[in-house]
Amino acid sequence: MDIDRALSKLKFDESVSGYCLLTNDGDPFLSFSMPEDVFPQIRAALRIHSSSLKLMNIMTDQGIVILARVNPEWVLAVIFAEQQLGIALQNTRNVVRLLSEADLPPPPKPAETAVEEAQVEAAVGPESKPVQQEPAAESVETAIEDVRVAHGCVVHYADRYTDAMVMGSELNRALRSLSPTAIDVLLMVDEERTVFKISEILAKPVDEVIRVVRWCVSKRIVTVECPEEQESGPRVIVEVPLFKGNLSKVKKNHRRVIELCNGNLTLNEIAAQLGMTYFEALQCVIPYRGKSLEFVKIDKVVDSR
Repeated sequence: MDIDRALSKLKFDESVSGYCLLTNDGDPFLSFSMPEDVFPQIRAALRIHSSSLKLMNIMTDQGIVILARVNPEWVLAVIFAEQQLGIALQNTRNVVRLLSEADLPPPPKPAETAVEEAQVEAAVGPESKPVQQEPAAESVETAIEDVRVAHGCVVHYADRYTDAMVMGSELNRALRSLSPTAIDVLLMVDEERTVFKISEILAKPVDEVIRVVRWCVSKRIVTVECPEEQESGPRVIVEVPLFKGNLSKVKKNHRRVIELCNGNLTLNEIAAQLGMTYFEALQCVIPYRGKSLEFVKIDKVVDSR
């Protein structure tokens, strides 16, 4: 079970205002539209009930917040704007059941834990594990202008990933300053997901995920494996439609256009492929724009023939 499939039940539930995965201390990760003012109440509840938590509700000004234990490391919080308590509890329980089957990443480690682990490793001795000298900062970093990341690139771990995921480390603080999404993006790295897949899971714009990944590549936190370009020629920045909703909810007369809105083709290319005018393709896209469809910028090779 993939995490995005589990969370899709919440993503398309109209009664859900927001949701996020939390650590046992109430630190939010993978947060989706959760109001900031509910977190103090959530943290207070977790301080009291974290060890015994299974399923509980909190009444807030924003709606009913359901807290549910997913595994020993993660808690799911879901806020329902308008929903009966019984139904809200059942809907949350259903998602927790799916999440328990998903491959969830471990939460970032507190700085104290990371230091203790480093001390243990050092105590093992050089015969068991050779000590590698940390490269100088200037040798591990790359100018961000030289980093190219596209939506189809697979994201891999690099040598500074662990340091970046230690809460309180210099890299971790820099990541949080870069973007509220940055830590969530790194949590989704599994050496198989593409930039587009990560943006789809997080329900974040592809451009934002690319910005985070480019920065992380420049800092040697991650690396990317991108599809080889078969074409040669000048490249231009173009806007392409990207549909991230439920295809079954798309009108039948719009579906063949929406199916091609995968972030690879421009609307002109889609129209040409389907043998229709640009205006006809545009009319199929407009009802979903700003809701489940967005236009993102990518670079494409210009056909010079």
